[in-house]
Amino acid sequence: MATTLFSWTISELNCAVESEGLPDVINVIHWRYNATQEHDGKVYFADTYGSSNVAQPNPQNFIPYADVTEAEVIGWLNEILPVEDMQAGLEANIALQITPKEVTLPLPWSPAPVPPTSIVEEPVLT
Repeated sequence: MATTLFSWTISELNCAVESEGLPDVINVIHWRYNATQEHDGKVYFADTYGSSNVAQPNPQNFIPYADVTEAEVIGWLNEILPVEDMQAGLEANIALQITPKEVTLPLPWSPAPVPPTSIVEEPVLT
């Protein structure tokens, strides 16, 4: 089986201005989880997106907003989301792209589309 590469994209963090005496507390993470796989020289892509609520942090190990890293946010997502199920779904999506079970065909009564032709302009003689 081909290797599927997974990656996170964090697009936005919502914060409570103040929560239980702590400033700028992250409470919602907006994310995308991406999968790519190469098969027979072609790269296939699938992704899922969502937003996830984050629990109130423990004041003893609170990280100020300016010091939060992408790796820490991804770690939080890995703890709160069913990542293995998400990976299985993305791999199934890619498998269907590689070997589709359903296709959309042109309407049988419509004429076949005419491929565009290249237009060669002749020089204008003056």
